[in-house]
Amino acid sequence: MNVNDILKELKLSLMVNKNIDESVYNDYIKTINIYKKGFNDYIVVVKSQFGLLAIKQFRQTIENEIKNILKEDVNVSFTYEQEYKKQLEKTEIVNKDHSDIINKKVKKINENTFENFVIGSSNEQAFIAVQTVSKNPGVTYNPLFIYGESGMGKTHLLKAAKNYIETNFSDLKVGYMSGDEFARKAVDILQKTHKEIEQFKNEISQNDVLIIDDVQFLSYKEKTNEIFFTIFNNFIENDKQLFFSSDKSPELLNGFDNRLITRFNMGLSIAIQKLDNKTATAIIKKEIKNQNIKAEVTSEAINFISNYYSDDVRKIKGSVSRLNFWSQQNPEEKIITIEIVSDLFRDIPTSKLGILNVKKIKEVVSEKYGISVNAIDGKARSKSIVTARHIAMYLTKEILNHTLAQIGEEFGGRDHTTVINAERKIESMLKKDKQLKKTVDILKNKILTK
Repeated sequence: MNVNDILKELKLSLMVNKNIDESVYNDYIKTINIYKKGFNDYIVVVKSQFGLLAIKQFRQTIENEIKNILKEDVNVSFTYEQEYKKQLEKTEIVNKDHSDIINKKVKKINENTFENFVIGSSNEQAFIAVQTVSKNPGVTYNPLFIYGESGMGKTHLLKAAKNYIETNFSDLKVGYMSGDEFARKAVDILQKTHKEIEQFKNEISQNDVLIIDDVQFLSYKEKTNEIFFTIFNNFIENDKQLFFSSDKSPELLNGFDNRLITRFNMGLSIAIQKLDNKTATAIIKKEIKNQNIKAEVTSEAINFISNYYSDDVRKIKGSVSRLNFWSQQNPEEKIITIEIVSDLFRDIPTSKLGILNVKKIKEVVSEKYGISVNAIDGKARSKSIVTARHIAMYLTKEILNHTLAQIGEEFGGRDHTTVINAERKIESMLKKDKQLKKTVDILKNKILTK
């Protein structure tokens, strides 16, 4: 039995438990989640620390219900969402083999290279530009200005440029800093003497190549911009290469002197677009390999993450880290399926790349049964329409984890008891009817990957 089934049965039994006040159930228990930590360990996650305290007296009841549902003795622990997420973020792969440790350290140092940058239609032009300039620093496209939303790979490209130039041009000195770091140093130095300010400018100008990531952090800092302008001119006049990245194109940057905007546009400005699905999928596969996940991740599971949890590279890495954590906690599971992933990610809002909602569920189900969405919401009682309606309700609970009241409202304003009956009926039928189970699995897969 998967945790979705456990959670549904648990909530139903707790909802009718006479010892649990309705307000306690609605405020704290209705929103709990369950995760499997290991072979025989489960963790109940409450929304808040206060909620964890509020259900303290019912922990034994909840634990007993879980054991009754599973019909076995299991270990149950309790925590709240913020603490659980911290635990996920701190998870690292621990490998005691010395050679592996050395290899990982070397890889960490050189992880931002042109070779391991995943190229796709959204970033190909930016990749070509940065690589071309890195092969001939100070010769073409000076400065090179890369812009795009956070998490699209700008930092990777700039660090790849630094690594490439330092490896292939040993006589060139490369300076790399973030816009925030430059601003902090400039603000600090501006409190000092004129001589020390000039020393700061000269120190940075000693570099043959200067790379500043997130240059937008220099905006609205007039004195800092004066220092930056002087350094900028020094590099251009001496044919020394400048690389910049920003979240906006030069024309859209606010808080900069016009002469700086003009100079940003002297060379080449090029955008990194939002990740397309193909590139996101390739990055997910690469990250699964990088994190050394032992279990096989099915193509359907990868497509699900790509469709719904891949706004940017950072989110992809976080998503794969979540898979990695689950895999480490469940070493007996050799395959990570779409069902596991959809359950594992149900507490995270979906990304803009995918639209996962009740409307989509109704459309997929109605298409399968050859009826309209209006028929699912309506009052018709023919067998095919009722079956489709019940399946759509069941999948809404299964995939979106909406409350019974929400589902009732979303399906023509029905009472929550109607939803409970629909769920129970489908669950009962799934246990007996293999063909229906196959149909529901196909529908679920289509909803999650379409």
